[in-house]
Amino acid sequence: MYAYIVSFKVKDGEGITFLELQKFEELTEAKPAGLDHFHIFKDNNEENKYFLVEYWNSKADKDKLETSKEHQLFKEHRKLVIEKKCETYECEVIV
Repeated sequence: MYAYIVSFKVKDGEGITFLELQKFEELTEAKPAGLDHFHIFKDNNEENKYFLVEYWNSKADKDKLETSKEHQLFKEHRKLVIEKKCETYECEVIV
């Protein structure tokens, strides 16, 4: 299993919008092939920082979604509430 972890600094007052956009994309669109599940975490130490953790069957499945026209449009909408993308980690789940 492949895990994709990314952190975002969200613009002041846009936390709810960020969460709603992310949940809408992940839950209401047809579930992307290969996406097992995801979690969104809010940092307790840094204001307006969130972590998105996605669990995929494979990196190829995630990469296929990333190149889709629909996902590119979603990312354009999400840019409106993101101050900056902070860090990205790619991991293989072993336990």
